[in-house]
Amino acid sequence: MIRFLVLLIAVYIIYYLIKNRIKGRTARNTYQTPQGRKEKKPDVVNTHLKEIAYVYYSSAKDDDTCDICKTLDGSHLLPNHKMLHDIKPPHTDCKSPKGCRCTLVYVTRDEEGSGEIESILKRHSGMCDKQTIERGLVR
Repeated sequence: MIRFLVLLIAVYIIYYLIKNRIKGRTARNTYQTPQGRKEKKPDVVNTHLKEIAYVYYSSAKDDDTCDICKTLDGSHLLPNHKMLHDIKPPHTDCKSPKGCRCTLVYVTRDEEGSGEIESILKRHSGMCDKQTIERGLVR
């Protein structure tokens, strides 16, 4: 159930980002109040990013998985990390005959252990591999 909610939040964030990119940025940030004053809208994207503790990169683990996807498998990133935009699946460079079958798993702050992993990521500049996370959790 929690995974479904995380997936639903991720889909909504992507939908919201695409919708607002198409709309234009000037009208998005302000609205007219009934009294005629312009006020700034609450930032929904940053609100959702505040609920996400980290992002986990997962790839299919079979013989058709390309080397790039195998390398990225198990990577953990903070949701605002600049690298996240570069590695979002599906990759155009993926050499798999079945196409890129990777996915990003968004983990919310209310998941068990997410706070510890988030603090490890903050100590390591926002991105770690699976082994670094496991070593940090053992300590």
